[in-house]
Amino acid sequence: MSLNPRRYDVRELRRIADAPRDGADGAPRERALRRPNRNRAEQAARSAAFTELLQRQRGARHDGEDPADRPYLTAIPASPAAEREIGKWLGYLVDVGGRVRSRDALSYYGEVDWVGDDAVAALTRRLEGFDAPTRDRPFTPADHRISLVSIVRIASCASDQ
Repeated sequence: MSLNPRRYDVRELRRIADAPRDGADGAPRERALRRPNRNRAEQAARSAAFTELLQRQRGARHDGEDPADRPYLTAIPASPAAEREIGKWLGYLVDVGGRVRSRDALSYYGEVDWVGDDAVAALTRRLEGFDAPTRDRPFTPADHRISLVSIVRIASCASDQ
């Protein structure tokens, strides 16, 4: 017997599509499946970044530096590692929020004393080198946390010199 799609009963297909899904053995599920966490990789990256941030702060305390000294990034370090981190971070900001929101975020980071005024000006000038995304969205608190980790990474490039 061959299956002919033209002979399908549309009402039956719709009824089957709306039916509750059973397990592989045909028995009904006791509880609904947990929704898959689509951001699991992103959460793991953020967790690793925060662990790194805490370790760097802990190391700064042991070295006699006060991690509460602000701004964290007073000037742009002149090293290839810093340039690479800046490129990744600004690329992330522009990809997520576009140039205008990224510029606003940089000035916000200057207001909250994460980044010094000279560094904000230098970073803002570099935003024009990135392509505007096709879709952008407002920044979330998680995006700002990623920015803080990036700022600390860039600042650590200055201390490595």
